[in-house]
Amino acid sequence: MDLLTAPDLAELASSRGGLRISLYVPTQRGGPATVRNRIRLRNLLRHTERVLRADGIGVGRLDAVLGPAWQLLDLPRSWDQPSDGLAVFLGPDEVRQLRVPLRLPELVTVGDRFVVRPLLPLLSASGRFCVLTLTHDEIRLFEGTRRGLDEVALEGLPLAVWLTMPRPQQHAHAFLAGGAGAGGGTLFHDGGDQETTQRVLQHFQRVDQALGDLCHQGQVPLVLAGVRSLQALYRRANTYPRLLPTGVDGSPRGMPVDVLHRRSWALVEPMLRRDEAAAAATYRRLRGTGRTTVDPREVLTAAQQGRVEALFLSTDAPGHATGVDAGPLVRLAETLQPADELDLAWVATLRHRGEVHALAPSRMPERGPVAATLRD
Repeated sequence: MDLLTAPDLAELASSRGGLRISLYVPTQRGGPATVRNRIRLRNLLRHTERVLRADGIGVGRLDAVLGPAWQLLDLPRSWDQPSDGLAVFLGPDEVRQLRVPLRLPELVTVGDRFVVRPLLPLLSASGRFCVLTLTHDEIRLFEGTRRGLDEVALEGLPLAVWLTMPRPQQHAHAFLAGGAGAGGGTLFHDGGDQETTQRVLQHFQRVDQALGDLCHQGQVPLVLAGVRSLQALYRRANTYPRLLPTGVDGSPRGMPVDVLHRRSWALVEPMLRRDEAAAAATYRRLRGTGRTTVDPREVLTAAQQGRVEALFLSTDAPGHATGVDAGPLVRLAETLQPADELDLAWVATLRHRGEVHALAPSRMPERGPVAATLRD
């Protein structure tokens, strides 16, 4: 999986000018389905090229914009570890590919801006979390939703430097993990080699420093997975504000990802439910005081000014509908539409450290597509 942060989303949403294409493709994980993933993207590109040529866009301009997407078909990285969806953003000055753990619609938008709406559930406060796995020789980071876990690709990011654990000193009193967790490996503990313990603690402090920006600026829960002694040592180094007090016990080495997801989701779901319920209760308590609004234009203005504390967006809020004549392709209007305004409000809320909750209509604090609690 590729990491997507609120600043990334804000940058994509604010990009303007020239021909910009947003491609969304639902994908399947593993097995023969990976071949179908390639075919689906190829068919979507052919359809997009055919429609845009009919619109009068020249071959040279089309090739310049669509060329990087055609090249993705031959890049092993794009297909060896597929997730549930693939998003590709093509513009005159940037190309961005994202594999995401989210079932995406088959959609192409064309205009002077990118469309980010299909990715927004990944950044909603309700349903996202991170898992940090600790073993005696390596650290891994996963991002999860209620659907599953995907390992985060960390190449080139600060955390990548600290993924390899320092090699423990070999002393007679070092011992292997037993009752503290299955899977074996050297166990670090306060009663053992103090030099090794201190080196691992310093290593964890560097991991902690590099982790904050990767887990959405501390806005989502973080679960530790590892033998209890390693978890305890990491907690001594931790400054992440939403680290769960209970982790997944036992060595994660060899643990199937679906098992890791099931055990971590059982810990995370109650917290996420409490967060959502508390935000909705605050909204209802402030209703009528001037600190709530359901007007989309007012919500956008407040979000851009950093005044939205919690934003609630219905999952059936207006989006970019596809037309029968153009299949999955949408030509964006030159002026902002209601769907664009809701997208911008969501992005601005995240940029200013507000909470965003994507909810089913039945769980919205008000009827309608959007509601917001405003800061004093």
